[in-house]
Amino acid sequence: MKILKSITLLFICFQLNVVAQQLSFKNIKAKNNPYLQFNDIIEYNNNVWFITNEGIYQNKNDQLKKIVQKENLAKFIIVNEKLLVWSIYGEFFTLQGNKLKPLPFNSVVKNQLQNKIINSVVYSENTFYISTVIGGGILKINQSNQEIKTIEVQKSFPYYVVQYGSQLLSGNNSTPTKKQLAINLKTAPFYIPLAENLNSSRTNILQLKDGSFIFTRQYEAIRFNKNKIINRVFIEKNIENIYQSNDGKIWFTLNNGGVVSYPNGNFNSSNSTRYLGNKTVISITQDNKGNMWFGTSGNGVYLLQKDLKINYNAPKIFSTTNNKTEEIKSVSILSEIPSINENSRVLNTTSINNDTIPPVVFINTIKINGVDTTTLTYYELNHNENALEINISGVFGGNSQLQYKYILEGKDIKWNYTTNTNIYYTALKPGNYAFKVYAMNDGGIWSKTPAVITFNIKPPFYTQFWFVFSIIFLILAIILVVIFIITRKNQKQQQLFEEEKRKVLVSELHALRSQMNPHFIFNTLSSIQSFITKNDSKDAVYYLSKFSKLMRATLENTKKQRIPIKDEIESLQLYMDLEKLRLNNKFDYHIIINDEIDTLFEEIPPMLIQPYIENAIWHGISHKTGSGIIKLTFKLENENLLKCEIEDDGVGRKKAREMKKETRKKKSLGMTITKERLEIINSLKDTKLSVNIIDLIDNNIPTGTKIELFIPLD
Repeated sequence: MKILKSITLLFICFQLNVVAQQLSFKNIKAKNNPYLQFNDIIEYNNNVWFITNEGIYQNKNDQLKKIVQKENLAKFIIVNEKLLVWSIYGEFFTLQGNKLKPLPFNSVVKNQLQNKIINSVVYSENTFYISTVIGGGILKINQSNQEIKTIEVQKSFPYYVVQYGSQLLSGNNSTPTKKQLAINLKTAPFYIPLAENLNSSRTNILQLKDGSFIFTRQYEAIRFNKNKIINRVFIEKNIENIYQSNDGKIWFTLNNGGVVSYPNGNFNSSNSTRYLGNKTVISITQDNKGNMWFGTSGNGVYLLQKDLKINYNAPKIFSTTNNKTEEIKSVSILSEIPSINENSRVLNTTSINNDTIPPVVFINTIKINGVDTTTLTYYELNHNENALEINISGVFGGNSQLQYKYILEGKDIKWNYTTNTNIYYTALKPGNYAFKVYAMNDGGIWSKTPAVITFNIKPPFYTQFWFVFSIIFLILAIILVVIFIITRKNQKQQQLFEEEKRKVLVSELHALRSQMNPHFIFNTLSSIQSFITKNDSKDAVYYLSKFSKLMRATLENTKKQRIPIKDEIESLQLYMDLEKLRLNNKFDYHIIINDEIDTLFEEIPPMLIQPYIENAIWHGISHKTGSGIIKLTFKLENENLLKCEIEDDGVGRKKAREMKKETRKKKSLGMTITKERLEIINSLKDTKLSVNIIDLIDNNIPTGTKIELFIPLD
């Protein structure tokens, strides 16, 4: 019975803890844009105000209402009970009557502030103090006389915290040489050792109700007072903002990490509770009713109402303290780290010099796929043994809670920082890995050497080269055998079919060539007949001499499928001389040959060009009033393609067609026969002979025709 009661009580306690952490947050979004970025939140004149990436909004009965449209605004600041706003680029405005009014700074101040990426701003004794992210000192602006000065604060240190009046300002220096946080609180300066990543980044500083301070930059948070470092913690996500609510809780808003709360002000990693999942939370405030407001990037605003109470005390599994109030016994001591003067000091965490001694880090256990294994320095794992749980710990003589940084070379690109002692990796791909881990105490001292384990995850056999190659080879072999069998059966039939097809095409080509020659001979004899009829014996004899040479060349080329370009050009010259004489010198011709063409070596099919020249003479030049010109050009389109251009300045195709209809002349066979020859040669030789016909026009008046004949060269 007692056991049953104990189990029941334990179950009830567990449920209370679960309920305590599953708080009910109300999500509020702007209707016109639900994906705003909320850079800052403040309560002013009993209203909650928001700075977003689009301007200033106000909460009205859980409705977000846009008040001012303005981009690049960063933070609110109250100056002399007036609400001011500053932008990330150094602009300052007063919010008056739902309008932003620029502060009346002179041109010198404006030029100094222009394009400064501001980290934080405080106002004290009629003076603005402005720190920047990039560094370069603090800008001091006297609002009365508008004088601007630059104050260098501990410029040898990467980060600083200074006090003006009752307010704190943190910022960066551009060229640090040390690795410590410099703190000036109207006392002798003191310094806190920092972890790594000393590149410029936004910083935050907050003074808690107990008088201690929290400084944050990136993932690192350090709690200290004027005498000692209380403790530090790695949050694992970049810290956007810090806040302490009225009930003493410390809140961290994180980039892609939601919100972390430390109940009762106990700034200790084992006593933290996380809310809002992995949302990016940028801004936080508490209104005068005790409600908490959280501004996100892209997920609206979350409201946590005061009447929802948390009664949760986490077990002190990893705590560095021995009581609930976390009164850490620590004092400040001198360190060997250089300081500015004899009155300055470096804060440490213990009463003996233990925090200057590097901790030692160990890898305790390794679980592979959830199963404990013997701890080795090297592992050879199968492809399915790819889920690791690594337990780490550090040994240190003081009371510091150790922080860790680790990297899995082969997977991680940069170091990870954590307080957790269990590291998880799942679904690791095959490959070589090296896990390295360092430990750091609250004094910022890292272990000198890392704990290291290496392991190789072998790829599955079916992804290895020999297996893949064998499968591919087998598949290819089967495909080749099948193709060989099918091809073998059809090879003889295909060969017979191709041979018959070739014979048919060759016979058709010979027939067309035979047609071409009688066609040309008929036209030529007609011309000779006209000379004899006119009793012009001299021209008839000259014409017959030219004709005999042309006939001899034509008969010699009839049996050839390709002839040198030089022979084709000579035949074309004879033909054009005959036609020129026949038409009483009505035209001239020019033959242009590109220097790159070897006319003796390169060959083309015979009698391809002549029909186009004939067409240019009889359908273009012959109908023209006055004399004409035919230009024949040979050039290389590329190393395997000859371009032949036949250009005339005749009447053009349209006029020629009209005249042809009027005279009702017999249709020319040359062009038709040549077209059929081109188709057969292309089919027989698998070439791409082609013809372009271009009408030449000037001011809408036909000026002739140009033929582009493309002939592949074998």
